[in-house]
Amino acid sequence: MRTNGVFTLHHFTVKNWAAGRPLKLIPFGDVHRDSPSHSYEHWKRFLDYASQQKDAIFLGIGDYLDSYSTSERSIIYAEGIHESTRKREEDESKGRVSSLAKELEFMRGKLIGLMEGNHFVKFCDGTTGDMLLAQKLGTRHLGVCTALKVTLQLTNTGRRVSFDVFAHHGKGGGVTAGGKFNAVEKLANVCEADIFLMGDNHARGCFPLGDRLRLEVYKGKPFLRARQSWIGRTGSFLKAY
Repeated sequence: MRTNGVFTLHHFTVKNWAAGRPLKLIPFGDVHRDSPSHSYEHWKRFLDYASQQKDAIFLGIGDYLDSYSTSERSIIYAEGIHESTRKREEDESKGRVSSLAKELEFMRGKLIGLMEGNHFVKFCDGTTGDMLLAQKLGTRHLGVCTALKVTLQLTNTGRRVSFDVFAHHGKGGGVTAGGKFNAVEKLANVCEADIFLMGDNHARGCFPLGDRLRLEVYKGKPFLRARQSWIGRTGSFLKAY
């Protein structure tokens, strides 16, 4: 799988959060919204569910539209198609991005960012459909791999609570149930985080990775804290999955 190769760091803050109040992190990706195999019923159920979650934040994992795969982009952009044809395709692609942005509008302000997958359209100015989608929703474009810190500012206490997420659109395959999650587990060898996420292969599920010792500081004194990490594959909205 070839992508844009962009790696980002991002800090997302949730303000005025009550201590003890639960927070849901809802990742989504591999929507392939304009694919003939897109499962609209499944997608609509997700939108209905997600839009009703008041205590939730969202993270896009990539492949929101089917657009062009890596092999298709190498053909389309290498053959020197007419400028008028490229302009027509670009306008149609922007229309599909706008339609998807309307469906995701309820996430505005609660959307950590949008990662990029390996299915995307590339515009004449060098930007992509995923970049345009992030712009329309007022959020950050996160590239194909991202390290995130999510901070909750607790109401009336001045305290902050944080957790870390390390995510990649997809790296490595796997045929068996365990094999599909091995690539996600390997992310833990690259970066310290509380949650490791990956899309691309359309598998879905999450598992505890076990406790990891983390060095922290409180009032100037270092101490070790055992924090449990989780790994997850973020599923798909294609009929076959």
